[in-house]
Amino acid sequence: MFGDRTPRARAAGDAAMMLPSVRARRAVAVLLGVVVFLVVGLTVDPALGLLSGIAAQAGVFALGGVLLFWPMTAERTRAHARRDDFKPLLEETIVVLEALVSLAAIITVLLIHDQHDRKPAVVAGLLAIFMSWAMLHLMYAVRYAYLYYRHPVGGIDFNSDDPPSYRDFFYFSYNLGMAYQVSDTNVSSTEIRAVVLRHTLLSYAFGTVILAMTVNIVAGIATN
Repeated sequence: MFGDRTPRARAAGDAAMMLPSVRARRAVAVLLGVVVFLVVGLTVDPALGLLSGIAAQAGVFALGGVLLFWPMTAERTRAHARRDDFKPLLEETIVVLEALVSLAAIITVLLIHDQHDRKPAVVAGLLAIFMSWAMLHLMYAVRYAYLYYRHPVGGIDFNSDDPPSYRDFFYFSYNLGMAYQVSDTNVSSTEIRAVVLRHTLLSYAFGTVILAMTVNIVAGIATN
């Protein structure tokens, strides 16, 4: 499929190593989130600032990752997924904990926020949850790419003779995030199945919260 010693493979590997690391991208996202929190929190409302900061950091991390990974070819995807500085279990743990803490903070803030002026906080809360959801599935897309391109290569059948790029792993990951199950891709690896199970459970938790918040908002509008 790929030859590690071919010029194209070496070029793809060199290009992958030049990309910003996940730690650098997360640091930038967190820094921006803190700035948004301080600006909005000090000038408007602390609760709204917290929700806006969570939405900003998750959104920057998720959108930045999509813009970075989407154009990659299969060769660059393979080289990037196998880079030496990638610690998949650590990255999964950090992003999952970050998403769950954000979810808990969002729910808490919305519950204790002033009931007479909730609309801005509700909008910011929904945006924060959606961006945290997008960040979570981006991380799992990268995780699946890493697991797929480990030796031996495989574990997910994309029903194509062409090797998969990050676009294929986005399809796989975000489909799980929305449907809580695989669609037209068969999983043949026990390790990948274990990750899929964790992924779908987290997706269900996020989906439940989003549905509950939506019902609450509609009920509040109808009451008023």
